[in-house]
Amino acid sequence: MPNLVTHLKFGMISYPLYLLTYSAICTVFKKNFSPNIVDLAMSYLFYIIGSDLPDLDSNNAPLRSFTKALSLGFSIYVFTSYIMEKLQGIHQMKIPSILILPIALSISMLIGAGLINLFLSMPIFSHRGFAHSVTFAGIYGLLVYLFSSGRSDSIFLGVSAFAGVMSHMIADYWKKPAKIFKLY
Repeated sequence: MPNLVTHLKFGMISYPLYLLTYSAICTVFKKNFSPNIVDLAMSYLFYIIGSDLPDLDSNNAPLRSFTKALSLGFSIYVFTSYIMEKLQGIHQMKIPSILILPIALSISMLIGAGLINLFLSMPIFSHRGFAHSVTFAGIYGLLVYLFSSGRSDSIFLGVSAFAGVMSHMIADYWKKPAKIFKLY
């Protein structure tokens, strides 16, 4: 079973082949494809993240721990202001104002840790389950496309993300090629 290093190496080696394929398809369909250096760097980043992203469903994958740590930043963004407002409104507790922010931040991080652990422990994230599917690759590619919409290269970035996840699938299932295209 390939590990993080194997998937990253495979991603690094396969990215130029992906780029050649994408360029060839654009040529066949007479679509202009002339990415600048920022487009290529962003494409590579989404591709290489995708090359290990499916292992999010493995308990001992480094990416899983990294994702948990990053998700705390998101929970701070979502919950901290609301919790600060509520703490300031509870006059009976007489919380010193200097403690409001650290308490709100801590509560936000606890909520985030709880939610991400709950999310990743769902049966859908069993190892080599849904995260190892074409559907998951499509969702990742679609999310990258949607979050980069408005850019001239949003389709290129979304396809790069999708292809990165598919490179992971190829590395995992090269002996059983039919599994590369499983839907869920």
